[in-house]
Parts: sequence; structure tokens; C-alpha cells
Amino acid sequence: MPQPAPISTMLRVVPNSLLRPWFKGHVPGHADVPWDALGEREISPLLNCLTDLLPSERKDVEVDLQNIRSFACEAGMAAINDTARLFDVQDLMSRVPEELDLNGRAMWIRLNEPEIFAASSTFLKLETCNYWRRRNDVPANLKFAGNVEEHLAIAIGNLLRDDGRGQNVTVERVTRGEMEYFIANPDDYVRCENTHDDSGNLKTIAIRPTVQIIMAYDRAVGSIELSTALQQPRKERIEQIFSEVALGWKLGPFDPNQAYLLDHLKDPTRTLATDPADNIRARIETISMLNPVTNRPLFTGIDRGNPEDTIHRAISEELVASNQQLWELRVKTVEIRFDFPATKFASAGHRKIRISPRTCNLRSLTPDRAEIVQKHLKLWEIDGAANDQSGLASLGA
Repeated sequence: MPQPAPISTMLRVVPNSLLRPWFKGHVPGHADVPWDALGEREISPLLNCLTDLLPSERKDVEVDLQNIRSFACEAGMAAINDTARLFDVQDLMSRVPEELDLNGRAMWIRLNEPEIFAASSTFLKLETCNYWRRRNDVPANLKFAGNVEEHLAIAIGNLLRDDGRGQNVTVERVTRGEMEYFIANPDDYVRCENTHDDSGNLKTIAIRPTVQIIMAYDRAVGSIELSTALQQPRKERIEQIFSEVALGWKLGPFDPNQAYLLDHLKDPTRTLATDPADNIRARIETISMLNPVTNRPLFTGIDRGNPEDTIHRAISEELVASNQQLWELRVKTVEIRFDFPATKFASAGHRKIRISPRTCNLRSLTPDRAEIVQKHLKLWEIDGAANDQSGLASLGA
């Protein structure tokens, strides 16, 4: 996802034909901009207009531009497309002028489909969050409890209130195929910031931001996943709360079975064969291992500029230098590069998937690419989720 950028960046990259109606509808007052004589990328009159706004007015304008900028990426377009389907608007992406780049596309949708654009923020959160922690010790096809969002909000608030946060909690629910997502936003700790008011006076204001917690249940394979910046022991308690409150399933002790199996990837005979139908390429770029006896780590990677280099050649060279044996080492993390072909919504490109025994940034991909990656993680015997979870049902809560 694009990083926050100066407003000058957005003014420079969005065509005047789109900036003009945006200024008319979203900049307070009568913007004195000579649009008919204004050249593309001539932004000084636009900046002067925004500079004349009161700080409170300028803040709202900048927030809107930053929000538009956040959708100027592959993940943003996928989020908008998913939201459009919920609105039963099937032709949105085909109506966007083809000559527009991602910034122009995001602005066009902001102007022409404001409701879809506003609602897409929830899907964008799912597209851009990273490092999901996964547990496979729940059954497949569990039913959700009634009023699940309200009950989750209460339970999470009760947990975090002991820390001095969580006074208010909102929970959104999103369905994507077999995945059911719950996005919780509990109050975090109070922070103080210095700012200037409309009179130019410096003052200190107290704000209470929220912390994001995303919980997911895959009903097809029976797994729950969690993405949050909260640390242990809160992270594990939220997993337990989600399982018990939403699914009526009491989690047992932390499952010793890994969600992702990695040790076999160090084997020099192991290759990452791909399905020709998906037209992708994949290779391991880095691998981190640990000798559990000596506690000595080994981290190595390929020469990315050499298409003939392999991770197993790199491992062999490092073993010689470190005087360790391959069988002694346990794989801690791998980073696999996937090269994808162009699609209707994105140009050809690559993404790096970082996997540890308990986490993976798979959910940071767009749904179509996440599906391809997950398929290959199973094909390569990396995904440790059992296809038959029926045995779990007998364990009960």
C-alpha cells in the first residue's frame, strides 16, 4: 500500500480533469484556481488555495487526499472491486477510464462511486494487514453465535480494561468466501499531541486512538487466525475469546503441531513445483535455521541477481563456513518470492511471502493471489492444516 505522501504528490499525479471536480466538491469556499489555463502538474495555484484554508479545514482536505492515495495500489483496487460486488455493482472496474493510472483510478472512484469508496476501507484493512498467527485446532464448519459482534466487543473490552484501555470497542464483520473476518477496534492508551488551532496558537490535545485486532475463521479447513500489534499474553487470550465467544469452541493448550511445516524445505532434493495453469514462478530467497543444541543460528539467502542461484547452494556454502550439519538444523523462517502474471486489476509483479511455523503474511495478498499461494503451500506440504478436522469434534468444549 502507498505510504502517506505530501499533498503535493497527489496534486501532481492526478489529472486536472479529476482534481477540478474534487476541488469543487471537497475544498471549502470558492477555490480561485485558473483551471482552463492550468497545465498538468502545475500545482502552485492549487497549493496556494489549500494554504489559505484554516488548519481545521486543511486537515480534512489532506485526510481525504491521503485516503485516496491509500487506494492507489493493487490491494486498493481489489478492495474496491470486492466492495462493489457487495453493492451489486458488477461493472465498476470496466467503467474506470483505462488511460488512468492507479492514482487517477482511485480519484475517479472517489468522485463517481463515493459510497463504494467509503465502504471499501474495511476490505483495505484486510488487504494490508500482515503476519497472521494461525491455529489449526478448531473444527471446520462451526456456526457463529448470535449477536457475535456485540459479544466480541464486550469480551475484548473486559480483557483490555485491566490495562487501562478498551473503554469502547467496535467490531465489524466481513465475509470472503470461506473466510469470516471480525475487525475489532478497541480504545488504546491516551496520547498527547501538539497542534495549532485556527488562530495559530499552539496547544496540546489528548487523543485516544484505537488498536486494530483482526480475527478470522476458515470454515473450510478449520483454523483461526489473528493479526494484531498486541503482545503476549493478550494475543493468546484474544484467540481464546474469539474461539469461545464467536464459535462456542474452547481452545485447548497451545497446539504443538505447527501451522506451517518448514523443515523439509532445507532438503536439497526439494523443489517448488508450480501448477502450469497458474503461470507463476516461485523460489526461496532466504532461510533462517537454528541448531537447538548449540543455539547457533544460520541465516542465508540467494544472490537475487543470479536466476541460476538456489537456496540449497547457499545453505551448502554456509554449512561449510559454520561447521554445522544440515540434519542438526531446524528451519525457523523462509521467504518465498512469487512472480505473478498480469491480471485485469494489476500488472505483472512479485510478492514475498514470509513464513514461520506459526505465522505467514499470506493475508496481505489480494484474494486471487492469496488463493494461488495457499494452493501451492499445500502442494509443497508447507500448510500444516489437516484436510479432515472431524477428529476435533470429539474433544468438545
